[in-house]
Amino acid sequence: MAMTKDSPHYQIYACLPFVELAQEASIQIGPVRFWPASKYTQYVEKEYHAAFEAYMASIGQIKAQSGEKKIKWINTIKLNLAGTTCLSISNYVPQSQREAVLIDSLYLLYFACIFRDLYYSNEIPSFNAFRKIIPSSLDFIQARQNWENLYINETYREETVCINLFDQEICKGLGKTLSAIYEENTPSMDSAIVHAYKRLIRSIRYLVDRFFQRFVNLVEKGLHFSEELFEPEDVIFLASSFEALFDINDKQVTADFKHKVRPLLHLKFSKPLEIFWKWVDDFYEVRRKIVHGGITPDPLFRINPNFEISHILIGIKLFIYSAYYTLYSYHLLHSTHDDPYTPPDFKWIHPEEILLFFWTEGSLLNKLKVYVKQAEEESKKEEVYADIHLLTSLFVSMYERYYSTPHNHEIRFIPTPLADIQHTGEQLIEHLDRATDHRLMKAIAPHFKRSLKKRLQEV
Repeated sequence: MAMTKDSPHYQIYACLPFVELAQEASIQIGPVRFWPASKYTQYVEKEYHAAFEAYMASIGQIKAQSGEKKIKWINTIKLNLAGTTCLSISNYVPQSQREAVLIDSLYLLYFACIFRDLYYSNEIPSFNAFRKIIPSSLDFIQARQNWENLYINETYREETVCINLFDQEICKGLGKTLSAIYEENTPSMDSAIVHAYKRLIRSIRYLVDRFFQRFVNLVEKGLHFSEELFEPEDVIFLASSFEALFDINDKQVTADFKHKVRPLLHLKFSKPLEIFWKWVDDFYEVRRKIVHGGITPDPLFRINPNFEISHILIGIKLFIYSAYYTLYSYHLLHSTHDDPYTPPDFKWIHPEEILLFFWTEGSLLNKLKVYVKQAEEESKKEEVYADIHLLTSLFVSMYERYYSTPHNHEIRFIPTPLADIQHTGEQLIEHLDRATDHRLMKAIAPHFKRSLKKRLQEV
């Protein structure tokens, strides 16, 4: 018998009729493989090809009700194999756990495909397409009587979601958590680590379950729902995500949250730390008021005079970074640098996207001026160089993402009056212009001097 990619250790289990894999590529998340139905000859053993073809031809015909007096079913559209995603599950997952690993893998697949858009406040595809599943195990498709009279009802049809960009590294990292939890052949692992993996997956499920559940006006007139990405109730689900991920002490929620999250961001300076503390307090106050009633606090976080941003948007960014950091802490994901002094930086998720909301332009430039002077005078400079790189990267990100292109309607950037930063900025440029320390110049983020000069020239 010819061997296939899924033989002998994987077997087809289900299909996602409204999820498409771009370029007909495959994705693996631990014990679950996702592959395009059009490639079935590579993933289904030859003796089952005919049964699979017949099954997909029959079940792939979507039908709708027609007629008033006598209801009949008419054909609408037919599923395209290239636009249908199948999934196979490792034989090392017990039969009793197949549905559980299937559901977890769908949450993780969705998260792995959308987390970058969510992190950078872009439009997010609906999760509904990932919820609509049809059975496709070999036992099911071989018994024609199981499905010969079945069809997908038009009312359950979804707009197909195309997965065209995903991170192989995070799929691999998340996949290892699934393997540790579900596969019987994996080496025994400390129960505390397995429990942490389960918390990570549960936290992602909390996140996905609430977000993107939006009301839709099907005729697009007469009803006017908010177009905001987040709703007040989302705070509750996001708080649950954090509490699951970090195993937050429910007796001292805010204190424990601060204690466990601060090390991820390497917050060690008084000004950003003060702003971060305030955000945590405000976030949980919003949650308390939503749960218990009363006047809901201002949904916008305004403590940093340079930004107006919703509490929930900061929280979303922080959660995604925290999920990445959790994988990193268990050696399931790599940082782009090995710097013990500043937060880990990843291929797609960069810490400055969170940190800059806790810095003001003035405090950032003042701290940089101090560090540049220290780098010129001190002999032990490793930490100083690392901090200079981080802070110059923060300034560049702040300038390029929120000052020079102020198009993000969810985040309002409020520039500092030029008179308040001009003297410090000019002194900093003078220091850098005459600097001869090669390591110092290497530590400066690309485009920092250019960005600072352009900022100081703005009217």
